[in-house]
Amino acid sequence: MLVVTNVDDLGLHPAVRRAVDLLAKAGVVTSSTLLANGPDLSESVLLQDTHPSLGLGAHLNLLRGKPISNPDHIPSLVDDDGLLFGNYSSLLMRYATGQIKLSEVEAEWSAQIEYLLDHKVRLTHFDSEKHIHAWPGLFGLAGKLARKYGVGWIRKPLEKNPASRLDKGMLRTRFLQICLLGSRSFDTPRTADCVWGIADQKDKLDPILFEKYINIYRPDVIEIVCHPGYPDAGDGPLPSDFGPMRVEAQWKEEFNSLSQKGWLKIFEKIGAKPVNYGQLDPRTGEFK
Repeated sequence: MLVVTNVDDLGLHPAVRRAVDLLAKAGVVTSSTLLANGPDLSESVLLQDTHPSLGLGAHLNLLRGKPISNPDHIPSLVDDDGLLFGNYSSLLMRYATGQIKLSEVEAEWSAQIEYLLDHKVRLTHFDSEKHIHAWPGLFGLAGKLARKYGVGWIRKPLEKNPASRLDKGMLRTRFLQICLLGSRSFDTPRTADCVWGIADQKDKLDPILFEKYINIYRPDVIEIVCHPGYPDAGDGPLPSDFGPMRVEAQWKEEFNSLSQKGWLKIFEKIGAKPVNYGQLDPRTGEFK
């Protein structure tokens, strides 16, 4: 079994970069995805040289901050101030009512990918802010861009949970399952068999719960989705133009879990090899 432990939101804030640095050094985190428009991007991309075994991908973003594209070229994606809308519910409503143009989504995501490439990022995979690339029509678009830019892997945010589970975590995973129902599978880019960490966050991001999940579903390749942070008193706040964010509330608990709860021992126990997507052959899904 191969397990990719991916930290989302790299580039958002120094606390995320610090967490990735420490957890990669410990061997627990193997992967992270970068926000091209994140204020900490320039410092964050240096981690791929500090940690050669750390894979870096693109965290495609339609939700937060200033777009990489000229706002005048993507009017359906921005507000009157030229910023991405910053509110998930309002963006979803605009998308569901046909107010978002796919051509503009493609233009903005392409600009983000090319911006990361211009920063010499060796992209291993794609995912997205709030898993928006799972929305109907967008998963195929993300796959198209992966093929265009030679990226072999993409997150398919499919988390398997029993029907008897009734909580907010279950609702998140069910919504994404419904979104993905009409999405076709493709040979390239490849996806992991499933993910874990969408339903179980904060104090539930626990290796014992992960072990139980693995024992039920037994995937060959699985991605752990997580959002740790390690803030410092001098860091400053989250960027105001990104809109309200709850991720800061996850930082401490998820960092403490990943650094203190014996994840590597659990991986060894269940026969899981920590890897990043760049170490996997997208044709076979096997370690290169």
